[in-house]
Amino acid sequence: MKEFTFPKSNKIKAKKEFQNVYEKGHSVVDGLSVFYVLPGENEKIKIGFAVGKKVGNAVIRNHIKRMMREVFRMHKAELKSNFRVIWVARKRLAQADYKTYERVFLRLAKRAALLQQE
Repeated sequence: MKEFTFPKSNKIKAKKEFQNVYEKGHSVVDGLSVFYVLPGENEKIKIGFAVGKKVGNAVIRNHIKRMMREVFRMHKAELKSNFRVIWVARKRLAQADYKTYERVFLRLAKRAALLQQE
C-alpha cells in the first residue's frame, strides 16, 4: 500500500534551504508554475511551496498551497527520493481545479526527471 502522509521530514521550511535550492538547483518552467530541483544528500524527497503576494490575498495563497500539498501527498510514492524541490505557483494557477494541479505537477516532475518509471 502506498504511503499518503506528508511528514515534517518531507518539508522544506527554512529560508536558507529555499535559497540553496533557488541558487544551486535548476528550474523547470510551465505556464502555471515552476519547479526548482536540486539533488539532495538525504534519503527522502523534500518539497517546499511558494506562492507570491501577486497571486492573491492570504486566503487564495493558502488555498493554492493546500492544493499543492495534497497533490504532492498523493503522488509522493511515484517520485524518486534524494531530491529537494521548490514548487512555485504562478497567478494563473489560482483559478485551476484539482485535476489541473495534478496535471501540472506530473508534467513538471516528468520534465525534471523526478518520476520513478523513467
